[in-house]
Amino acid sequence: MKKNRHQAILKLVDQHEVVQVNDLALWLEVSLETIRRDLSEMQDKGLIQRRHGRARRVETATTYCWINSLQRVSHS
Repeated sequence: MKKNRHQAILKLVDQHEVVQVNDLALWLEVSLETIRRDLSEMQDKGLIQRRHGRARRVETATTYCWINSLQRVSHS
């Protein structure tokens, strides 16, 4: 269930850019505590950013920089 919820959260964040924690709880029919735990886990994994009761997708530029740095390391 948690994996499905995380996928749903990512999809909603992609669709709306910024999503309120309260809205996520309503849309996914779970408690605020469950959403907060999910968002904390997802933030720890680098999938989203949390701020003031909101969630947003991590900037893709950060991801590309990270990938590019790995490519430079692997080619050295």
